[in-house]
Amino acid sequence: MNHDLITSNIETVLIVTGALTAVGLAPFVTPSWVLRHTFGEVQSPASITLARHWGLLLFCVGALLVYSAFHPQLRAPAVVLASVEKVGFVVCVLGTSLRKRPIVAMMAAADAVMVLLYVLYLAGL
Repeated sequence: MNHDLITSNIETVLIVTGALTAVGLAPFVTPSWVLRHTFGEVQSPASITLARHWGLLLFCVGALLVYSAFHPQLRAPAVVLASVEKVGFVVCVLGTSLRKRPIVAMMAAADAVMVLLYVLYLAGL
């Protein structure tokens, strides 16, 4: 991947990756379903609360990425914030048995690709 290609298309990259991240609102809306089908977990009041918070956080990060596509001065901070969140998720997944769950592993792989795109973009600044 050439970072010039990414830099010249950063608006599209931010809109697409932001929209994909914002879909993470699902745990906020349907926490029990997401916990059961994605993580295979039995729900407790604490896990429902954490899932809702996680979903809201993902939506906010995704919305910020999309917003930054139209506001160049916010791109670097938004990309750094999203990268920290995504690297944290990847590390948490790879460091636990969650890596064996196909949906979670796919989510972590997608986040890792997004971080790679963001790092290449930041390197082009």
